[in-house]
Amino acid sequence: MPTKRYSDEELAEICEDAFVNVKEACMRLQERTGCANEVVVSMLGSVAEFYNSQNDPECPTERKGAE
Repeated sequence: MPTKRYSDEELAEICEDAFVNVKEACMRLQERTGCANEVVVSMLGSVAEFYNSQNDPECPTERKGAE
C-alpha cells in the first residue's frame, strides 16, 4: 500500500485534533476518578511506550516535499 503524503498544514491539523482528543480524555479521567496529574502523566507515558514499541509500516508519516 502506498504511503499517503501530508502537507505541513494537514499534519498540523491532525496533530492538533489528536492533542485535543487526548487532553479531553485525560480531563474526563480526572473528573471521574479524581486522580492527580502525576497519575495521568504516568498513564500517558505508558501509552507512549506502547506506541513506541509498535512497528507500523502502514503509518503515513511522510510530509509532502520532504524528499
